[in-house]
Amino acid sequence: MKKIDSNLEVHNSDNFDSISNQIKLDFPFDRKFINLLKEENLFHQEYYYIRNKKDFAFFILYKMKLNIFTFGNFKLNVKVKIIGMPFSISENGYFTNNEEMMLKFIKTITGLKLVLNVKEPIQIDGITVGNTLPTCIFVNDFKSIDEYMLSLRSSYRRRINTAIKNCEDLIVEQLDGKCPGSLYELYLRTYERSPYKLEKLEPDFFNKVDAQGLVFSKDDVELGFVLLKKYQERLYFMLCGMNYNVDTADLYFYMLYKIIIYAIENNCKIIDFGQTSEETKLKIGSQLSKRYFYAHHTNIFLNKMISINKRLLEYKYDFKKFRVYREK
Repeated sequence: MKKIDSNLEVHNSDNFDSISNQIKLDFPFDRKFINLLKEENLFHQEYYYIRNKKDFAFFILYKMKLNIFTFGNFKLNVKVKIIGMPFSISENGYFTNNEEMMLKFIKTITGLKLVLNVKEPIQIDGITVGNTLPTCIFVNDFKSIDEYMLSLRSSYRRRINTAIKNCEDLIVEQLDGKCPGSLYELYLRTYERSPYKLEKLEPDFFNKVDAQGLVFSKDDVELGFVLLKKYQERLYFMLCGMNYNVDTADLYFYMLYKIIIYAIENNCKIIDFGQTSEETKLKIGSQLSKRYFYAHHTNIFLNKMISINKRLLEYKYDFKKFRVYREK
């Protein structure tokens, strides 16, 4: 622990357990999950807990080389300190009761910092705010899958029924424990095709994570899987993998359809379908929930350039308004 001024205390460690007694341990910040990410995401990770009297903040910082123009037409890999979850879910990597205090402290960390998946950004002098990938939220008010299907307009119901028909010969297995190592190969295939790479998990993550899996196979060949995490009444679509030797359009719709069934059967009121593939997720009834980033560099000139050129860092989207549900 060190003191920045007379009131602010800063606890910083690359060992989560050394400061975890300071913070609330709910998903995704529970000890088991964070330590698993430490083991199976090889980017260097650090943990900060800061306190100023009654105000506090906790955040995860990991370091990587990142193409800062990921969402644009340019490529420039630079060293970045990311404040975020070292895992592709749409939650941010911090919690605090005073975001302004936290951001002012983050400004003192040297180099380029990106704070990802901010839900309600505030304005702080010298910090740039921009749009990043939105997440897709599905509100589950349905008591059965039949009720959900009947609520859809005919064209959207027909699209799902087409996927069901074309995937009717697939076997769907639910896993509540360790995932087979073969699923890691499907994960890698999807990861390599992703235009927005942040982190790559190691194989043992799938053996150790406390989550549920749905595996889709045919003739003993695994074609795809989804990894799900239920926390209270919320279901997270954590990640997926697919075999791209088959037609994945119907398979992906079918996988999302099976996730909705899982949510209904397990009393999940919200499905966080995550980021990317937004159009498909909107067509099954999800709504976009915006996410933002904060960016700051301790070099005054570079920080000014970030502010002037923030449009090059932003994720730009303008999806069609899909009228998925029938009028009630």
